[in-house]
Amino acid sequence: MKKLISFLLVLTMLFTFLSPAVFAAGEKEKDMTPIVYIRGNGEAIYDENGDEIPVELQDLFDKNIVSEEESITKDELIESSVNILLPFLAEGLLMDNWDNYGKAIYEEFSPLFEKAALDGDGNPQYGTGVSKKVLDKSEYNAANIDFKDPKYLGYYRLGQYDFCYDWRLSPYDHVDRLHEYILTVMETTNSDSICIAARCLGGSLLHAYLDVYGHLGHVKRVFYGEVLANGSAYVSQCFSGKFDFDDKHLQIYLRHMEENNMIQLTDLASEIANTAMDLFVQTEVVGTVLGDLDDLYGKLYQALIPALLLSTGMATMPNYWASVYEEDMDEALDLIFGKKGTNRRAEYAGLIEKIERYRENISSDLTGFYDRISKDYGIEVGVFAKYGYLSMPIIEDYDELSDTLIGLKDASFGATCSTATTTLSDKYIESRIAENPENAKYISVDKMVDVSTAYFPETTWIVKNSVHSTASIFDELSVHFLSHKNLTVHNDYRMAQFSMYDQKKGAANCYVTPMTEDNCASFEWLSTAEEEPTLVTRLVALMKFLTAIIKLITKLMNSEIVLGGTK
Repeated sequence: MKKLISFLLVLTMLFTFLSPAVFAAGEKEKDMTPIVYIRGNGEAIYDENGDEIPVELQDLFDKNIVSEEESITKDELIESSVNILLPFLAEGLLMDNWDNYGKAIYEEFSPLFEKAALDGDGNPQYGTGVSKKVLDKSEYNAANIDFKDPKYLGYYRLGQYDFCYDWRLSPYDHVDRLHEYILTVMETTNSDSICIAARCLGGSLLHAYLDVYGHLGHVKRVFYGEVLANGSAYVSQCFSGKFDFDDKHLQIYLRHMEENNMIQLTDLASEIANTAMDLFVQTEVVGTVLGDLDDLYGKLYQALIPALLLSTGMATMPNYWASVYEEDMDEALDLIFGKKGTNRRAEYAGLIEKIERYRENISSDLTGFYDRISKDYGIEVGVFAKYGYLSMPIIEDYDELSDTLIGLKDASFGATCSTATTTLSDKYIESRIAENPENAKYISVDKMVDVSTAYFPETTWIVKNSVHSTASIFDELSVHFLSHKNLTVHNDYRMAQFSMYDQKKGAANCYVTPMTEDNCASFEWLSTAEEEPTLVTRLVALMKFLTAIIKLITKLMNSEIVLGGTK
């Protein structure tokens, strides 16, 4: 018995002795280099009085920015509608003159976003900018830093120093101040280097910063999450007017919205909407009508797009222009600002100069830029991207794999992707594996993504079924990647290269699991109509629609539902 007790005591002593050594060994793998976090467009913009201003259309509905006294009355709404419709009907359709239609849209929308829009040189107006109120949040204070001092313009959160900036401006407008901030953090933390995480529009600022200051060697690692810095079909094709209307596009998008609770309908309303859309697809009503209006549409968007993007201020924000593809840039500049030599082009000359700087240094040669930061500067680069959703049903690339805002190909720095309704062909997959057997591990289980063609395949993480606005996964993964040396998708103990997000578990838990054949099935809304409508499929669609209408009439006659509500 004494021998047994002695043996247990020895084991206890050995465990106690070895525990600090094991912990220390684990800590050696961890790098305590400070992290600077660059957000996207989530930071609120305020005017000179400290009042928040609307900067996007959704702000008018979501943030209660407009007071009751300023809210639009019914009469004002009718007046605004008439002001827009009159030139559309009387001058546009009848006289084929669309100039006043564009002017009417601008005059009705611009007062709502006047303060958000930048001037012709791409600078803020009316004293607008980010608020320094965030600096007073004591819960974010870090030791030895007085964040009430405006020169820091940031706060400490979850081990990261957040850089606060006016995301509307050119990324290059911030690089000098970001550099001062980084030097301050390094000095405060007694570190000789820094790591940087950037998300959404913040990726453009990180690109610009590395372009100017990356050669100094201060930056050790960077992590990009769902960035628009490499371009976005959503932004690029809207700015250049590359729209494509089709029955099937709308059908898939409506199913997508309903499936993901973006719109909520009763069972009967859903049945009517879906059967009506099926009927439209089978009879090709929308495509036929719009096909006959191609000439009208061309003239319409020439007036509508510039007026809408300029009046809301979006086209005056250089950071959005950083998301326009190189191949769309000239067409977009001509559409929004007019041809070279026009008055409008001259009015925005300073802004265009800022847009061109990002284009010349970065977007015109993205692979050259990646080479420079990773090979010449020796910076470790990690990438995080999502897919599983659609973005816009009216752009040419409506069916790209997306997180609702940024396409997976762009966010992943070059992964090869199928469309949202297909998979990569067996022939393609076989050719990639024949070229190099190692490529097999980079192809997703659902056969929709091939990361072997991405620029940083070893450090690119992909999550399916998570929308752009869910940032929690990126927040956790960025700290994880930036805090560990030589971390790749093959030695990461937290996430597989291809993972699935569980919406039911909630964003707060960052709940992701490795992608498997059992959990990676696409959403039901991805099912499409018949490739080629036939007489039979058209009759079936008609019968389903009529059945739904009969149900509605029956319920109305039985007083089960009444107009304006349910009994």
